[in-house]
Amino acid sequence: MYKIILAAMLLFSSLFAMNDKELAVTINLSGKQRMLTQKMSKEALLIKLGIDVEQNRKKLQKTSELFDKTLKGLQRGDASLGLVPTENREIQAKLKEVQKLWEPFYKKIKEVYTQKNLSNGTFKYIEENNLPLLKKMNEVVYMYAAIGNKGGNKLKMATDINLAGKQRMLTQKMGKDLLLYQAGIKPKKALKDLAESMKLFDKTLKGLYDGDKELNLVGTKLPNIRRQLDKVKALWEEVKPKIVKAIKNKNNLQLTKEVITKLDETKEEMNKAVYMYANSINRQKQVFKLNAIISSFMSKKNKAKHLINLAGKQRMLTQRISKLAIECSYHLIPKSCTKLEQYVTLYQKTLLGFKNGDKDLDLTAQKDSKAVAQIDKLLKMWKPFDEAALKVQHSQGADKKALEYVMAHNEELLKESNKLVKIFSALNQNFANYIDNAQIKLVDIAGRQRMLTQKMTKEFLAINQMGKKEYKDKMQKTIKLFDDSLKMLINGSKEQMLPKATNPKIKAQLVKVTKLWQKIMPFYNKNGLNKKELVLLLEANPILLKEMNKAVNLIEVSTEY
Repeated sequence: MYKIILAAMLLFSSLFAMNDKELAVTINLSGKQRMLTQKMSKEALLIKLGIDVEQNRKKLQKTSELFDKTLKGLQRGDASLGLVPTENREIQAKLKEVQKLWEPFYKKIKEVYTQKNLSNGTFKYIEENNLPLLKKMNEVVYMYAAIGNKGGNKLKMATDINLAGKQRMLTQKMGKDLLLYQAGIKPKKALKDLAESMKLFDKTLKGLYDGDKELNLVGTKLPNIRRQLDKVKALWEEVKPKIVKAIKNKNNLQLTKEVITKLDETKEEMNKAVYMYANSINRQKQVFKLNAIISSFMSKKNKAKHLINLAGKQRMLTQRISKLAIECSYHLIPKSCTKLEQYVTLYQKTLLGFKNGDKDLDLTAQKDSKAVAQIDKLLKMWKPFDEAALKVQHSQGADKKALEYVMAHNEELLKESNKLVKIFSALNQNFANYIDNAQIKLVDIAGRQRMLTQKMTKEFLAINQMGKKEYKDKMQKTIKLFDDSLKMLINGSKEQMLPKATNPKIKAQLVKVTKLWQKIMPFYNKNGLNKKELVLLLEANPILLKEMNKAVNLIEVSTEY
């Protein structure tokens, strides 16, 4: 539910398609950039001091390349990093400012790891410009975090992710400042900065455990994160006295190296904590006044999704009835005639439920004039269709004239049933925010998939049993629509303004449908199925429908997609 409310509070045009997990990843990786500015500076100083030169050259190259890749990913997106580009103009403008500082800085960094005889000017440039780069990158992080904190309903965990990420940077900054002191580069300033960083690391670590009003930290009670913070704390308590000792023993480079190693270990354990924060964001549910907002929307929104689910199911029934009519007429599957009557009865019960209400179906009588008019139109069309379908059933398929009526009128009934779905969808958009609308649309599209499973099979039987070759193009279009829509439900669609599936249960169910579909699809495209293959297809089709129906019902009742 958190994702729904948060995304509704964001300006959609400002941060398109960035759900809570993607925002968490962005805050994490943009925050990591701060750390990388200090890590690069530290590694350059290690090279200057002659400490593990070749090893640190390789590290420096890797660190700078990661910074460059991540910066580009923040600007343009990067699937390998899980970064989604923002369309927020202010953030993009700020990223361009970072880019302007980064380009000459990167040039100097490359000199350090590619050239052996370096001038002091190169190191002086890095020393003078690493903090402006850090500061500018920090501004970007806070802009992303502000999106998470936008409006009255705060994603308070945005600040925790931000400052937990900042801890990584502080480990590298402390190492850099210690090395500046050892190298005699502005030693007084280096020691002052080192002391401030140590104090801030201490304060932030305590706040990550239990909260800190001054730092706007929520704190966490999640056991896995607290255990990880315990590891960070243990390393930090070990390295603090070593830092003090290294300051007093200025020329002891071995001790300095030990401090740098311990700080790097602290950084790695802190990094694990940051990823835990990012991955646990949905579990936190610590959103300001969220419960009040949920209670005001939930009941109405759930009813809307239920209504659209049942209306969408009616579309499927028009095609299932038609498919069963062919099966019954040509005696393809036992009990097809019995099932035909069952689904004719269900369509009528649901249609009357829309009009008059039905406790069994959890439906209330429709009052909207457009909806009532469309229901009345469907009832008028339904009567002769109902009669024809039951004639097929009662005659055990002998009444071919009744079958022809069903085949001639089922798509018209489908079309008008679909109009009712659209009317219900439109009616329920007056209270819905963007994400609510997206979820309603998802129920609609997933529900349509049920219909398509029946429509393609009806068209296949019309071609192969009734000799209606004109259905061939229709079947191919139906197959393509089902396949494209299934991929869209899993991966999302920017064009359709649909999020990708992240709910584990929904995603797993859609994957299950996909695997089943991949096994069934070749049968539709095969010319001249033998009897055994035909029966296999007709027995597998209801299973595909059943699994697709499970996905629709999961989407209906879920608060997160």
